[in-house]
Amino acid sequence: MKMIKKYFVISDIHGYYNEMITALNKNGYDSKNEKHHLIVIGDMFDRGAQSKEVLEYLYKLNKEQKASVILGNHDNFLIELLDGEYFKAIFNIRHNGTGKTITSLLGIENTRVSELEDVRKQIISKYPYLYNWLKSLPLYLEISDYIFVHGGIDGSNSDWKQKPAKEFFWSRQKSLEPVKGKTMVVGHSRVATIRYPKANYKSLFISNPEAFNILYDNDKIFIDAFVEISKTINVLVIET
Repeated sequence: MKMIKKYFVISDIHGYYNEMITALNKNGYDSKNEKHHLIVIGDMFDRGAQSKEVLEYLYKLNKEQKASVILGNHDNFLIELLDGEYFKAIFNIRHNGTGKTITSLLGIENTRVSELEDVRKQIISKYPYLYNWLKSLPLYLEISDYIFVHGGIDGSNSDWKQKPAKEFFWSRQKSLEPVKGKTMVVGHSRVATIRYPKANYKSLFISNPEAFNILYDNDKIFIDAFVEISKTINVLVIET
């Protein structure tokens, strides 16, 4: 008989390690339980203060085949930095929280453009596995009747598997058809912004924290809890 396995699905951790561990523990995840498998639907880094801890935790589980990690757009930001794309990197430092990732990984505050080459070299030296690991992460994962992807997949397009990488982590599943016969499980689009597109989200969390919970929408499941506001990570548990 095939072993029953529970999949614990999270996304958009954004450097909030403590919140990730708290949420996983609350939902019964045990990394030592061979029947448990963690699925991370992208965006490990940026915005929070503990990207290093998130990286080290998930990298170890992934290498032990206890976790599957899908590439998100913020993970790709780190690839771009390590590729030496400094124009993109400085934009992400200013607007997308990548400076917090650099601080967490290296202890360097307020990175300037002139320092980016040195920052890149230091990250490569301190985390020699990081670049190749990020580059190896899949864009989506199919398990049974589910497809896990960071941003979205246009299921109306029969050659969706051949689309450019950026479409998988930048698209918004809310506006796309799911792949026929599959349930799409996605991050990227914060659940509260789908329910309330024009809200003040700090106020919304105080008045209606349930708006940040997992959203089930026919053949689509959205799980991004907007951790910067909610200080929590949604955990979708699937048992097969």
